[in-house]
This record gives sequence, structure tokens and C-alpha cells, in this order.
Amino acid sequence: MTGWILSIVGTVLTITLTEVMLPEGKTAKFIKGVISLMVIYVVIAPIPAIMQSKIDINSFFDFSSSSYESDSEFIGIIKEDKQSALTAELNAAFADRGLSATATIILDGGYDVERVLLSATAEDLEEAYQLTVNALAVKEEKIVINEVFT
Repeated sequence: MTGWILSIVGTVLTITLTEVMLPEGKTAKFIKGVISLMVIYVVIAPIPAIMQSKIDINSFFDFSSSSYESDSEFIGIIKEDKQSALTAELNAAFADRGLSATATIILDGGYDVERVLLSATAEDLEEAYQLTVNALAVKEEKIVINEVFT
């Protein structure tokens, strides 16, 4: 591979020097044609050798499990950020509608909603419940209700 790259570099340098010294006219066109054929040869020369050899993709990439490791602390931070963002969005939706309700969202390991802890007054409970189901697209059994009596 290194020899091939050196051949290309040498050919480029030779072409540059030759073109500088070439006179104008028919001879220059002929020599440029010959040089073009030489460039094509240099570029495609290693292809037969590449086709005959077996290329092992695994030699380029290390797919063994020891070559990478997950950063569980970073993954935990991402999960907490997503939980906080979803909780804030849902609580903002409650506030926009004037509901006396708050929610806390708990995610599972796959970042899906595992449980929603919903607290609301008796008069706002049904609307807050429906808003939670629609906004998060969760099954109703994942919502835990804490009715606040005021």
C-alpha cells in the first residue's frame, strides 16, 4: 500500500516537471496522452493484487466486547435529563390549562415511561388524567393517581 502511494506521488511530480518543460504543439498533446495512460496504470496497478487477496474486515475494526465500554454514569444522567424534561413539559401543560395538578414521570431502562405519579385536586383530576394519557401516549395502568383534597 505504501509503495502504491509513493508511485502516485512520484507520478504526479514527474507529470508536473514534464508539463513545465513541454513545448507547445502536437508533441505536447502526444506526451500528455502518454502521461494520462501512465497515471491510469499507476492508479489501477494494485487492483489485481487486492482482488486475489482475502480482505478481513475485522482486521480494520475491533469488534470485540473489550474494545468498548458503556459509561453508565453518563447514561444515567441522560435518563434523568429526559425524565426532568418530560415532567417539566407535562407540568407546564397543566399550568397552561389552569389545572391544579403535578406529575412526576419515571422512565424504565429503555427510556420509556414506566410510571407517572399524578397529583391533582378532585375537580381537576379527570382533565389532568386525560391530558397525561394523551400527552405521553401511555397506557392508563401506568398512571398512579394521588388525589389531593382541598
